[in-house]
Amino acid sequence: MARSIFWISTVLCLAFLALPLLLVLPLAFNTSSFLTYPMEGFTFAWFGEVFGQPSWTKAIWNSVKVAAGAMALAVLIGGLAATGVTLTGRVLQMVLSALFVSPVVVPSIVVAVAFAYAFGRAGLSGSYASLVLAHAILGAPLVFLSVLTSLRGLDPDLDRAAASMGASRLHRFRHVTLPLAAPGFLAGALFAFITSFDEVVVALFLAAPESTTLPIALFSGLRDRLQPTIVVVALLLSLVSLLFLLAMGQMQKRGAAASRN
Repeated sequence: MARSIFWISTVLCLAFLALPLLLVLPLAFNTSSFLTYPMEGFTFAWFGEVFGQPSWTKAIWNSVKVAAGAMALAVLIGGLAATGVTLTGRVLQMVLSALFVSPVVVPSIVVAVAFAYAFGRAGLSGSYASLVLAHAILGAPLVFLSVLTSLRGLDPDLDRAAASMGASRLHRFRHVTLPLAAPGFLAGALFAFITSFDEVVVALFLAAPESTTLPIALFSGLRDRLQPTIVVVALLLSLVSLLFLLAMGQMQKRGAAASRN
């Protein structure tokens, strides 16, 4: 009975999450210029229109640039912070961890207004730098949590053994800690990239017309006119998210295998 309840609950939850996507995404291949059922035919023409329009291609390129920069900065900040926090006491770890993950807890609209005001006073509003910095701040807590979890799973005797042989802290981090915690760093990097690539609320407050990202272009398309090109973009974003989830699953398997060995 318990097993049946578990599987029924699982199927219902998956259906609730996936059914809207399964209903909408096929419209990306509809020959009609409107989002309607039944579909009039099957075509890939809307994909060509998305990649052929400068507004869409520029938005995609902007999102990739901003996400790549935010990912690199978030890994640097979050990874170093997690490494430093593990060297402190238990009480201080709890305090520092709560402070570092606070951007995730604060509502997005509050963070967006704060970023708009701060970057506006600094003269960075509307620039790529403001988007990269803002998205890095949003992604750094995810990197921090991922790396912190990975570091806590390491055997502390390995670091002590390297220290007893005269290795410096930097040498131990580069040759002992970093290789073992690499899955945590990579998973955090993927989280930071996909968070930046999909983020829209903060980008609406900071982006200029020349730095419009893909989620903003998608939001504008939803507001102006519903066309299959919007569904094509949504399908591409869903595929990117799925690829990142598969990559994170593979990294978790490799990390588990490495820890067993």
